[in-house]
Parts: sequence; structure tokens; C-alpha cells
Amino acid sequence: RQAARELKKRLESIKVEIHAKAGTGGRLFGSVTTKEISEELQKQHGIEIPKAKLQMDDAIKSFGTFEVKAKLYTEINGVVRVVVSEEK
Repeated sequence: RQAARELKKRLESIKVEIHAKAGTGGRLFGSVTTKEISEELQKQHGIEIPKAKLQMDDAIKSFGTFEVKAKLYTEINGVVRVVVSEEK
């Protein structure tokens, strides 16, 4: 339980950057999935949260900053900030 609280605090201070290919009008080809977010969180920050614990209301289909809920423990939820930018 304490580890989940500490992880929640750590998540508040970081962001996950994902680079994606774009179509016209700032829309993405496809969408950013919880699997991609989970993998990038592990790569960029060494934090392991299974994709099943990440909750998104809608798929991410455009550039910008998004907040994805992470179920860390019973009644303890964190927020993962995801920044989607254009792949160069």
C-alpha cells in the first residue's frame, strides 16, 4: 500500500513521451494504446505498470498532452501524463 502511494507521487512529477506518425490535420495514423504507454513508461522511467492497469476513456488519436489513469492499488489511483508528438 505504501509503495503504491510512493509510486503515485512519482508519477505526478514525470511524463511519458511518445512519438507517432501523423496524417493530415494533426491526426495520428492509428492510435496510442495502453500497451505503448506501458512500454514507454518502463523504458523512459523504469516504472512497470501493466497495460491492464492503465485506463483510458477514449483512444489517443491526436497530438498533445493526455492524462491516463493508472490503478495502482485498491482505492489508490495515479495519473500518467502522456505527451504525444510527431515522429521526425
